[in-house]
Amino acid sequence: MARYFFDVHEPRASIIDNEGAECSQRSDLSEEVLRALCEIARDRPESYLDQKLRIIVRTSDSEVVLTASLGLTLAWHSEERSTRAA
Repeated sequence: MARYFFDVHEPRASIIDNEGAECSQRSDLSEEVLRALCEIARDRPESYLDQKLRIIVRTSDSEVVLTASLGLTLAWHSEERSTRAA
């Protein structure tokens, strides 16, 4: 089973994973990355508005094998339009 390291890159900081986690299949790796992105953003979603939250997955040899990112946007539309639709 291979060990992978999940480095988190937020708008204001980067967190380098020195422990890693073992994954036996690529599908496990992608599921873990997507789950982690959602969990991180859930804690402070406003921090990621118009910003990218990224996780770069690398092997113990520092080979990048996967990059995943999440970007949140929020756009208010005119109240006049919303009132007519209600």
